[in-house]
Amino acid sequence: MKSNIQYYESEFQKFQPFQHLTSRIQDMGNKSNYGAKLALKWTALVKQKLDNATYPVVHPIGQETFSLYVEFPTGVFEYAFDIDGASSLIKENKMKPVKVFPSSIIHSVDRGNINTDPNNIKPNHKNPIMILQSEYITDNKPYCINGNHRIFEAYQNNDTPIEIFVFKDLAFHSFFYDLLSKAIYFIEIDYKNVVTNRRDFIQNKQSAFAYEFD
Repeated sequence: MKSNIQYYESEFQKFQPFQHLTSRIQDMGNKSNYGAKLALKWTALVKQKLDNATYPVVHPIGQETFSLYVEFPTGVFEYAFDIDGASSLIKENKMKPVKVFPSSIIHSVDRGNINTDPNNIKPNHKNPIMILQSEYITDNKPYCINGNHRIFEAYQNNDTPIEIFVFKDLAFHSFFYDLLSKAIYFIEIDYKNVVTNRRDFIQNKQSAFAYEFD
C-alpha cells in the first residue's frame, strides 16, 4: 500500500484550523435546529478556549509524541498524540494487552513510518505497541501510533503473537497532546451526527460533544 506520509508532511503546516472549524460550524448551523444549537455552542467554545491555540503543535524534546494526519476538504490536519501520556494511563488503569499474530495487524503499519536505514534506527521499547481505530480519524481502519518497527519486524520474522493495545473511538481522546486535536476530533463527531441525523456516542438526541468539550 502506497504511503501518503511524504505528501502529508509537506501539506499539514498549511492547514488553517479556524477556517476548518468555521466551515464545520456553518454547515451544522444551516442543517437543522439541532445543528444551529451546536453551531452557537462551538462558536462560543472557539472564542473562549481556542483563541490562543497555536498550530502546528510544537513537539517537545524528550517526550514521545506521534503525528497522525487526516485529509479534510480544507486540507491536511495533524492530530498530535502524547505517547508517553498514553503509556502512563495504560499503567495507571492496569489495562491488559491483547495478543495477536503480526500478520493480522501488519496492515495497521504505514510503510512511510518505517525507517529503512538500519544505521538510523533507534529502538525505543519503553512504550507498548498501540493501535488506534476510529471512524473519524482512520476511517475505521486500524492504524499503529506506536510500535511500527516492532510489528514490521515481527511480521518479517514470522514471530509468535505479540502484545498490543487497541483503542477505538472515545477510548483515546485523553491521548491528544494539544487542545486543537481534541477540539477537531469532537467537532467531527458532532458534525457527522448533524449532517447524517445520527446521534452516535451521545446520551440523548439533544446532547453533543460540544458540551463534553466544555
